[in-house]
This record gives sequence, C-alpha cells and structure tokens, in this order.
Amino acid sequence: MDFRERVQLSDWVAGIGAIILFISVFLDWFKFSINGLGMSVGGASGVDASKLCYLIVLFALAAMAIVVLRIVDVDLSMIPVPMAVVAMILGGISLLIVILRMVIHQDFLSLSYGIFVSLVAAVAVVVGGFLMQREEM
Repeated sequence: MDFRERVQLSDWVAGIGAIILFISVFLDWFKFSINGLGMSVGGASGVDASKLCYLIVLFALAAMAIVVLRIVDVDLSMIPVPMAVVAMILGGISLLIVILRMVIHQDFLSLSYGIFVSLVAAVAVVVGGFLMQREEM
C-alpha cells in the first residue's frame, strides 16, 4: 500500500494540529502592557506563563505518536482504549488548559496571538481524533 493511501484525512488533521500545538506553546501567549499608555512592553510564552503548558507539550507529542503509529500500521488492538479516543482526550485536555489560561490571567496581561494558535490547534487534534473514530467504524 502506498503512503498516500495509508494517510487518511484524520491523520492529517490530528497530526498537523499536534505539531502546531507543540510549537504554539513556545509562542507568545500574553503581552505585558502598561495601562493607560496602550504600549506592549514584552511577552510571555505558554511555558513561561504556566507550568501546565508542559502537559500540553506532552499531549502534543503523544498525539503525534498516535498518528505515526497509525500511518506505520502498528497493531494496537491489544490496548483496551481505541487510539482515536485517546487522541480526542489529549486534545480535549489541552483545549481545556488553553481556555482556562485565556479566562484566568492577571490584569496587566493581555492575550497574544500564540494562545489563539494553541486554541485552534487543540480543536484540530480533537476533530482529528473524532474523524479517526468515524473511520474505524
């Protein structure tokens, strides 16, 4: 079987989402701004802002591993939980962490582009896991 035939749409969505999620944790999630002046003085990446982002890094790596194992066609039938469900859980917990960081932050911080990239990437991992589950049915 050719490589293009083995890689499904779900693998593309979950894999690219996981790669972007991994990278986005190191982008600026927050900007430090001086109130009243409207100036941005600096930024903080996801891992600088919260230690929970290391979980997102771990979950993104695990989601990438799931996609690679599916593409290489490794038999994972001995594992009691389907890998599609694991991918959805990993993406869902990452999404929850990102949303909590968006809601809970200090007044002197404003949201930057990296947190929105993380939000979209976590949704892509969840959608990719959902598509994997539909393909397995």
